[in-house]
Amino acid sequence: MQFFKSLEVSLRNWRNQVISPIKYRGDAVHCPVCDHSFSHFLPAGTGDRARPGAVCPLCRSRERDRLSWLFLQKRENELLQKHMQFLHVAPEPRLSEFFFSAIGEGYITADLMRKDVMVRMDVQDMLYPNETMDAIYCNHVFQDVPDDRKAIAECFRVLRPGGWAVVNVPLFAEATSEANTPGNVRPTWDKRPDEHVRNYGPDYQQRLEDAGFLTEVFAPEDLEPDAEKRKHLGIDGPRTGYVHFVRKPPAST
Repeated sequence: MQFFKSLEVSLRNWRNQVISPIKYRGDAVHCPVCDHSFSHFLPAGTGDRARPGAVCPLCRSRERDRLSWLFLQKRENELLQKHMQFLHVAPEPRLSEFFFSAIGEGYITADLMRKDVMVRMDVQDMLYPNETMDAIYCNHVFQDVPDDRKAIAECFRVLRPGGWAVVNVPLFAEATSEANTPGNVRPTWDKRPDEHVRNYGPDYQQRLEDAGFLTEVFAPEDLEPDAEKRKHLGIDGPRTGYVHFVRKPPAST
């Protein structure tokens, strides 16, 4: 089964790079991540979480990726430096390329199950000593881990004083609750954990603050005030979410 899964991924990548730019050519929407325009974005999700214009046909970035990309572009000079210690959990390919180009040595990718990363690691039990990282990027991960508070605490522990993190999650509920059953149950041959073991609400920010973080939350309109431009970039839908930017307080003097 794993062979067929790898073959499927290879065929999908070929389709994305060769067929999609032709099939979806146009200028109705623009993906800032790969800097290409298309006739429309592709749908994603199912049921009540279906999103009609979510995925870039070329780079496969989703609304959350495009939103984070805009945030990072606006803050790149402030946040990213060469050779900083930067941990990227569950790395997205295009964002990984961007981070590696900006940082170089010091950029680390990590994931619990994937083989295409530098470090195999559980975010609930990070392999690094206290205060060793300058930054962490961990996008849409905490909703899939059994103990998200422990994972958040681990991020706080390994960050240096003054260090920052982007720790976005999907917000589907009025208040955070544990899911009785995962939102995505894997087939028996797939050894990855089931997805969406909890549904987050706006009180997610309080969880971050409970761990000690200073928090800022950026909505799509904070990063792009023009409604037509938000639509053009595909970050105008209700499932786009927010950028949750946090800092570990600086060391007291």
